This record gives sequence, C-alpha cells and structure tokens, in this order.
Amino acid sequence: MTRTPSKPTLNWPNSLWQATADAGLNFGRLEESIETDLLIVGAGYTGLSTALHAIEHTDDVVIIDQAQPGWGCSGRNGGQVHPQWKSELQALKGMYPGDQFNAFIQTLGDAVDLVFDLINRYQVDCQAERNGSIIAGRGNTAIRYITQWSQFWAGKGKSVHLLDREKTSEVIGTSQYDLSMCDDRGGSLQPLAYSRGLARACSEQGVSIFGDTCAKNISQTATGWRVITDAGDIRCKRLVLATNGYTDGLWPGLARTIIPVASMLSATHPLPGHVASTILPGRQVAAEYAGVPAYYRIDEKNRLVFGWRGTLFGKIGGLKTAHLRAKALRLFPQISGTQWEYDWAGYVGVTPHQRPMLLKLSDNVYAGLGYNGRGVPMATMMGKQLALALNNEPTAIAIDAPRTVPLHSFYPVGVYSRIVSGHISDQFR
Repeated sequence: MTRTPSKPTLNWPNSLWQATADAGLNFGRLEESIETDLLIVGAGYTGLSTALHAIEHTDDVVIIDQAQPGWGCSGRNGGQVHPQWKSELQALKGMYPGDQFNAFIQTLGDAVDLVFDLINRYQVDCQAERNGSIIAGRGNTAIRYITQWSQFWAGKGKSVHLLDREKTSEVIGTSQYDLSMCDDRGGSLQPLAYSRGLARACSEQGVSIFGDTCAKNISQTATGWRVITDAGDIRCKRLVLATNGYTDGLWPGLARTIIPVASMLSATHPLPGHVASTILPGRQVAAEYAGVPAYYRIDEKNRLVFGWRGTLFGKIGGLKTAHLRAKALRLFPQISGTQWEYDWAGYVGVTPHQRPMLLKLSDNVYAGLGYNGRGVPMATMMGKQLALALNNEPTAIAIDAPRTVPLHSFYPVGVYSRIVSGHISDQFR
C-alpha cells in the first residue's frame, strides 16, 4: 500500500487536549487503489473500536479519515465516562420495552467497563481515572430524575449514592444544586490521547489506517463496495460508516438521521491548589440534569474544564465562550479572577428519540452514530456491536433501518427552540 506523508487538510482545534496529548502516530494519505475485506470510514472512537474488535476475526481491515484519528468530537469532548443515560427512567423504559430495557441498562455499564478494559489491555496512556461520575440538578424535575435513578441503580446492586443538598455542596464545591447522585463506576480520561492510543493499538494489531483521506463517493460492485477517495479508491466486501456528528452526504440520507449540535468547552489556567481543592475534591466528573446541561471536571494539572452549549442554533460559530465562563463563575465563585486558556468545540450526534443507532444501510454496510452526549463509552461500545453485526452475531444494541428526522433541513430552528425552552425552564427550577 502506498502512503504519502500527511499534509493536513483540516486544522486542529486549539484545545487543551491537542496541547497536552502526545503527538501520536501520523498516518499517511492513501495514494493508490487497494482492496480490503472491511473498510471503516472515520477514525474516532466508533471506527477505531470497530477495527480493534473486527481484527479478531479478519486480517484485512482498513480505516480512512478525512483528517487524523481523534480530529472530530472523539478528540474534542469533555473526557467524561458516564454510565448514566440522560433520559428519565420511565421514558427510557418506553423507548426500550420489555427485555430490551434490561439489555440496554446492561449495555450502559458494560460500555464504561469496555473503555477502561481497552485502556488496560492496550496500555493506552490517557490519564484515565475511575473516581466516579456525578449527576446534579435543582428543582422538582431534577430531584425526581436523580431520586428515581439512584434508587433504581441501588436496587440493581450498583455503587450509586444519593447525595442531599449539603453533601452535594461538599462533594462538588457549589451550593447551586438541590440533589445529586454519584456513580462509582464512572470516570474520566484525556479524550484525544484515548483516540490516539486506540489508533496505535489498531496499527499494532495489523489495521491499516490512512489519514487525510476523504471519502467522496460510494458505489456497489459485483463483489461488494467501492469507495472513491480524493486520491485512490478502495474496494471492500464490508463497509462501516463511523462519522457520527460529522456525517455528510457520503451515504444518501444518512446525515438526515442525526442532528449535529455543537458542544463548546473552555479550560482555565491551572488553579491554585487551595482553589482546586474546593471543586470536585474527589476528582469525579460532573454533569447537570437540566434543560441545557453543563458539564465539568478538574484535570490532572488543576485546570477547570467546563462544557456547555455552542451557539443557540447548534453551530460552533466564532467560539465565543463568555456564556460558558459566566456559568462557571456562577457555580464556582471561588474561581473569580482566574484566567482562561483554551476554547474549542465539537459536534455531538443527537437523535430526537435519544437512542444510539446501529443502522444497517445495505448488504454488509453498517453505521453507528447518535450517542447524545455519552460518546466516550457508547461510541466505544458501538464499535464492539458493529463488529458483532459484521460477523452475523447477536448484538446488544438492536440493528435498525435508517429513519430520517422529520423536517431535518430546519434542524437549527428546532435546536434553537430546544435551547431557549431549556434555558427558560432552568430559570424557574
């Protein structure tokens, strides 16, 4: 296979993760026509995990990416590993009736375990810690959500603790919440380092990865599929599209099954020790249950990493983060006067029905997407499920046909309405 040194076609965000992750391998550009058994488009968590699991059953796996591994949201997220899904308990039971609910609940926990298992198995250096994850909120809706889920998990024998207002203030470092729950199964990692570690593991296991190689067209052949890139073309028997929030028109209609919503992050300079010790002193990660939820953590250098929405229409825009910083200051007035160092954003793949999607697009063609802000564990798990589907084995996530989001062209208006209504409801909680 012919590779040329990569000349980056897409700029990396000026993120904390890009500044602090090891450089990782630089995967050259495809410059010839090749054949493979399995081709994966997208080198984020979904694609890399699919390859790592599929290589156990085939010796011929290729990944291509328009940039380099982790360039998309796999290298831009908050690095939070939550076992908790965002839907209310009864709503989730409605989405997954009968035995499907228990299977999905099991998958949530298994997904978190899988992340840390892969980190241990392949010795991925990504600052992984399993100190727990917290969901916090205020108002009656949040109190109901947190109480019901904490009782549910306790009934399942999981190490999940319900924290009252006083204990929440002590554990998080703010008096803004009425209630929270801490799940000892959760944790954190450096998301770009995790991506690059998975890519290195793929390469060591025999997966061929081509960076700066953009897929332009897909067509069916007599023996499988042909993917034309901006340099060479690839013929394959099986194909996986793993592009999530960055899905475009490569496969007709796939982009209309998902809504890309910008999540924006800001990171401070390292906080003084006496300040950092007052915010999440147990070094859990935290996220809100709210109409427009924020999420945050303290990193290994005592920086506050704070995430919230992007623009009102779901776009990244000009990286104006004043609203994030003001929100962080309301929660943690002890950081007053602290300088902020990094601003960045990425597109989260959101589904209106709040379900992650394992889609069969055609014979031997699958896609995995729609993690709704739980991408670190769920995208990693989706890769395992896609590998099972490719091997005609039972999957924990049901295989569906694509369903277009109604009035998808107008999704920015829907995002705007959802964010504005969320802000209004949060004001009256």
